[in-house]
Amino acid sequence: MQPGAFRITAGEQLLSSWESSPGIHRHFASCCGSPIYKQEKNDPNEIYIRLGTLDTDPEVVVDVHYAVGSKAPWVVIEDSISQEPGGAPFGEKD
Repeated sequence: MQPGAFRITAGEQLLSSWESSPGIHRHFASCCGSPIYKQEKNDPNEIYIRLGTLDTDPEVVVDVHYAVGSKAPWVVIEDSISQEPGGAPFGEKD
């Protein structure tokens, strides 16, 4: 996606946001608190979208499985894409 191409097409008035730490803004559904996306002030061309919120294929290619160290034990990754541990093991705090 090109910088500036991201846009909310419906329901923007239903979103709220907060600055979770300096320069990081998290946007969520104000009715239930479900996270939607986050944006970092230091990297405005990147938006981290929760893929479960999309209703169409984002047409991106996965190049890494991140935070597999904190995945649920019953999740099995069966492809050859590289895996980065990141985070604490499932059930433990960082």
